[in-house]
Amino acid sequence: MSHSHSLLTLLKQQLEAARTRDEAIRAAHTTGQQIQVPGTGRKVASAYEQLRNAAEYTEDHLLLQRAIRRFYKRNFSLFTKRGIQGIGEELIVELTQAGYLRSGDFNSDTAQKIQYLCEQYMHIYSELRGADATPAEANDWVLSILSVETEAILNPHNNLSALAYAAYHHYLTLFPKEAVAITAAEQEEYEISLYIAVHQALLKSDIATVRHDLMHMYRQSPHDVPAFITFNRNVTTLFTSRYTQRLRRVVSKHAAPLRIIKSMADDRQDLPELLDNKGQFLDAYDQQVATEYKQVHRRLNRGIVKSIIFIFITKVVIGVGIEVPYDLLVVGSIALLPLGINLLFPPLYMASLKLGLKVPSQANAAALHDYVEKALFTSERPIVPSLGDPKRSVSIFTKWMYAVLFLIPFAITVYGLWLLHFNWVQAVIFFVFLSTASFLGFRLSNMIRELELVSHNANFLSTVRDFFYLPFILVGQWLSSKYARVNAVAHVLDVMIELPLKTVLRLIRQWTRFIKEKHDEIY
Repeated sequence: MSHSHSLLTLLKQQLEAARTRDEAIRAAHTTGQQIQVPGTGRKVASAYEQLRNAAEYTEDHLLLQRAIRRFYKRNFSLFTKRGIQGIGEELIVELTQAGYLRSGDFNSDTAQKIQYLCEQYMHIYSELRGADATPAEANDWVLSILSVETEAILNPHNNLSALAYAAYHHYLTLFPKEAVAITAAEQEEYEISLYIAVHQALLKSDIATVRHDLMHMYRQSPHDVPAFITFNRNVTTLFTSRYTQRLRRVVSKHAAPLRIIKSMADDRQDLPELLDNKGQFLDAYDQQVATEYKQVHRRLNRGIVKSIIFIFITKVVIGVGIEVPYDLLVVGSIALLPLGINLLFPPLYMASLKLGLKVPSQANAAALHDYVEKALFTSERPIVPSLGDPKRSVSIFTKWMYAVLFLIPFAITVYGLWLLHFNWVQAVIFFVFLSTASFLGFRLSNMIRELELVSHNANFLSTVRDFFYLPFILVGQWLSSKYARVNAVAHVLDVMIELPLKTVLRLIRQWTRFIKEKHDEIY
C-alpha cells in the first residue's frame, strides 16, 4: 500500500473511531436526571471569566481546561479528601454559569463520573507524595491529567487526537530521519519528540494535553507509581527540549494543509465519508481554504482586542503599581507624559501591527490543494522545501555582529526615551510592555503564516521593519515565558476576586436550593 493511500485510510479510520467515541460520551449525558443550573449569579460569573481569560492569554481551545484546573485547585486540598462530596455537580454548575457549558446538557451520572475521577486522583496524589515525587511535581501532574480527563468527559473531542496520530505518521514518512535526527540521542527520541512536536505545531496543545495523550497512548497506569513518576519527568523534559522545539518548527512550516483538514474536522461531522470521494473532498477542501482566508481577519481583530485588554490589565496592575509610587516617593509628583505614553503607546502600537498583515495569496491556496491531493489520493509524495541543515554552526564573528545589530534598535529607543525625560523605572516599564506587545503581535501574525505553504520574498521595507522589530520580539518572548510561570496578575485575580466571588456565588446557590426545598415541603 502506498504512503498516500495508507494516510487516507489511517485518517478515515481514526476520525470514524473518534466520532463514535465522542457520540457515545455525549449520548450518555442526555439520559437520566438532568442537573438544573440556577440563573443566580450567571452574568457576574460570566463577566469575571472573560476578565480572567484576558489575564490568562492562552489559546481559546484551552480555556475550558484551564477553568477546570482552577476549580480543582480552589475547591479541594490535595492533602485530604475533605470537600470531595458533590464536587462533580458543583463543577458542572460553575462551568455552566461561567458560559463554558450549556444548561441542561448533563445528568447526575456525569457528575458521579467526575466525582469518582477526583477520588481516584486524590488517592494517586497521596501515593505520589509517599514516593519520591516532589509536592510541586505531584500537584502539577495530578491537576494536569485530572483537568484534561474531566474536559474529555464534559467536552469530548477525540478528533484532535485522531488528527495528531494521522499527522504524526504522515510526517514520520515525509521527513527523512537522518535529516532531522543527528545525534544518537536525537535518533532515539525522534518518534516521541515528533509526536509531541505535531501536538504543539498542529493542535497547539499544552503540556497537560500532551501528558494525558501520551499516558493513554503508552497505557501508563498512574497506579504504577515509580513508572508513573519516571514517565511524567520524561514528558516534561521532552516537551521543553531544544530538539522537540526544532522539530516543532519543521512541522509548523509544513502543517498548513493539515490545519485546513483540522478545521474541516471541527466544522463537519461527515468528514470520514467525504474522504471516500476525491472530487467532493477536494471541492470542500478548497471551500474551507477560502473560509479560512475570510475568517483570519476576524480572528486577527479578536486577537488584537484580547491582546490590548491583556496589556492594559497587566499595565494597570503591575506597571502603575510600580511607576506611580516611584514618582511620588522619588520625584515628588507624577510624571504625566511618561505615564501617559506607557499607558497608551503599547495598545496603540499593538493595534497598528495589523496594518502590515495580508491574507495569503491564491497561489498559496493552489499549493495547499496540490499538497493535500498528493498526500491523500496519489502515490506521489508532496514536495517538501529544504529542511535546513541542523549541523550548520554560526561563527563567533557572525554572532558578534548579530549582537551589535541587535542592540541598535534598543539604543535608538533609549535615546528617544531620554529626549522625553523618562527616568530609569519609566524606561524599563516602556521596554517591558513594548517587547510584550511586539511578541503578542508576532504571535498574531502567525495566524497568517499558519495558512501559508508558499513562502513570500521580503521587500526592503519589510526587511527594515523586521530589523527593528525582531529584538523586541525576542525579549518579549523571553518575558512572556517568565510571565507564564508566575502570572502575577492571574494570581491576584484568583486570590482577590475569584476565591471570594465563587465562594459567595456557591453560598447563594446553596441558600436558594435550601429555600426551594422548604417551599416544596410546605406545599
